[in-house]
Amino acid sequence: MRSIRAMVAALLIAAALFCVLPVIADVCTVPSGTYPTIQAAVDASVCTDIVLGGQTFEESVVIARDLVISGASAATTVIEGQLVVHEGSTVVSLDDLTVDGRVSGVAGTFTEALHVADGAELSGTNIVVLNWMIDQSLIFDDDFEDGTTDAWAIVSP
Repeated sequence: MRSIRAMVAALLIAAALFCVLPVIADVCTVPSGTYPTIQAAVDASVCTDIVLGGQTFEESVVIARDLVISGASAATTVIEGQLVVHEGSTVVSLDDLTVDGRVSGVAGTFTEALHVADGAELSGTNIVVLNWMIDQSLIFDDDFEDGTTDAWAIVSP
């Protein structure tokens, strides 16, 4: 009887700890066998943090949920296409990558490499944006996002 009570007590303690512990965010790596593209990781609801390898990704990405997307560096992680963030309270953070909307072909050519709409919020650090009609430009081309301050942010109307 005593061992049953001890086991029940241990199970109750384990259940209480499970309910109190914070939910650990899933980090998804792209490319990987499970997530060969950025969009595949974005579409997987278990991915809350997406880590991109240091390579060029020829794809446009549409995001409609909260995410953190990090590259290896703005010099080595490049998204050739458009990155769209939309939906009311969506908050997306980008770190250490380049979004190049100038490349034609698979990725298309976009006047806005980053497009934020419908009340979504986009922030980040060390982001380079290359638009179709504009030469290389950093967001807020004023050294704000070069790593010397916390971040830049934009909220769409």
